[in-house]
Amino acid sequence: MFISFIIYTFFMSYTPGPNNLLALDGALRLGIRGTLKFLIGIGLGFLTLSLLCLTFSEFMTIYFTNFIFIIKLVGFVYLLYLAYSMFKHNHKDTNLYHTYRLRDGLYLQYMNPKTIVYVLTAIVTYVTTQDMTIFACLTYTVTIALIGVSGAVAWAFLGLCFKKILLKYNTAYKILMSLCLVILAMMMLLA
Repeated sequence: MFISFIIYTFFMSYTPGPNNLLALDGALRLGIRGTLKFLIGIGLGFLTLSLLCLTFSEFMTIYFTNFIFIIKLVGFVYLLYLAYSMFKHNHKDTNLYHTYRLRDGLYLQYMNPKTIVYVLTAIVTYVTTQDMTIFACLTYTVTIALIGVSGAVAWAFLGLCFKKILLKYNTAYKILMSLCLVILAMMMLLA
């Protein structure tokens, strides 16, 4: 069961989503140092969200549909705001820096339906349905957070690797990234 859990967690953490796209963009624009607080916020968000899901998993599964609908609406609006911010961003302008703060990485986890569904599914499927000790439950929970943030860090390094190309075609990049966020917002709302 642990191998299945690890595969699921890696797949969900490394596929494109708001965390990964924003980590890539942050590293592209500000470097790893400038995006570090944002990445730490993503990690803290994953950890606290995982702990909340572990603590309230029974309650959340009962009210899951209503809870997810509200999160989808909030996440939809937030992703559209991020897409607009990314599209309007001028490479020489540093006003987008506020998008890459620790608290923004943290808050993103609570408004990101992909993360919420992923974490809740992992906790309910692999942790609360098993007869585990509290230590084992916490180990799974911390593993979710570590693998989750590792996906964002990997995408941030991708931003650095392709920096020359992405900055050369900055307008196309901004349009593509904004479009990806809009598509993600629509998919989350309609899923």
